[in-house]
Amino acid sequence: MDDLQSRRRRKSGRSLFGPIFLIGVGAYFLLRNMGVVSDLNWGLAFQLWPLLLIFLGLNIIVQQVRRPFGTFLSGIVSLAAVGVFGAVLLFGVELPLLSRFNLQSAANYRQETVTVSAEGARSAEIFLDLGALGADVTDLESDQNLLEGNLSLVGELQFQESLQGSKANISLGERNLNFWNGGFAFGGQEPPWQIGLSRTVPIDLNVEMGSGASDLKLGSLNLEDFALDMGSGAANVQLPGGAFEINIEGGSGKLVMTLPPDGRHRIDIDGGSGAMDLFLPPNMEARVELDSGSGRVSLDDRFERISGDDRDGIWQTLNYEADSNNRLLIIIEGGSGSIAIRPQTGR
Repeated sequence: MDDLQSRRRRKSGRSLFGPIFLIGVGAYFLLRNMGVVSDLNWGLAFQLWPLLLIFLGLNIIVQQVRRPFGTFLSGIVSLAAVGVFGAVLLFGVELPLLSRFNLQSAANYRQETVTVSAEGARSAEIFLDLGALGADVTDLESDQNLLEGNLSLVGELQFQESLQGSKANISLGERNLNFWNGGFAFGGQEPPWQIGLSRTVPIDLNVEMGSGASDLKLGSLNLEDFALDMGSGAANVQLPGGAFEINIEGGSGKLVMTLPPDGRHRIDIDGGSGAMDLFLPPNMEARVELDSGSGRVSLDDRFERISGDDRDGIWQTLNYEADSNNRLLIIIEGGSGSIAIRPQTGR
């Protein structure tokens, strides 16, 4: 009896569902992290979870067919599942068949505004936890407020403000209420958060990225320190001049950053799996101290290696030692992603 069952199993088709489905999911995440596709419609895909059971059932049925045809049919079912859920993730209710049903491609967002007065504040420490929608962060035209925000929310607003002496402490983010209606409610038409910050009050700014794309135009701010914790989203960052420290914690998302145009700065970079493109202004000198990981680190022609090798070395621009006013010290502990320092041109 055991030999008969063993022969039947050998004659039955092999299942390709698991490998193909995992490859498809990995491809979607990779495209998202590379910025090729925008936020995926996870909320809608979860509403269609019974369809996944149907594909799994079909896969079990076709496995009973003798090889190699059973294996071929399993591959067809697997590709169909990946194709259907891929289309749902990418296009949502824009698909003709889904438009007939009462499905929601995103959570039910509500709009909230927050305002923090600058009265009595001579400095500020601000923490921004940016979620699935990302944010456009700019400077405020008026000096009346420290922070102004227009936010689209599906979860609970996390907002705290206090004034300790003359220093303001502000924390802004969103807590998702549950798994289904929070962290995976992406893909709607809601705009990113709109956040304005004071240009005059010195700010210690800490930004934690989520899965959304953010544009941080900080070139007119008075920063004392800047920290960025990259998530899976994409970030475009423009930094001001002055004299402050910069800390970057890499993630799986893509970072494009225009470095300060003047002043003395130290930048500590802990690389992740995502790509980082750093643009060096022409009047800034720089020194790079590299402890590389498995990812590729590339420098433009302005840099000359003064010690070490391609993975663990030190590079400087020609006038780094001579110019004590406008220079950057860049400490890189590489990850698996790529890091490139490029000349800033007419971007």
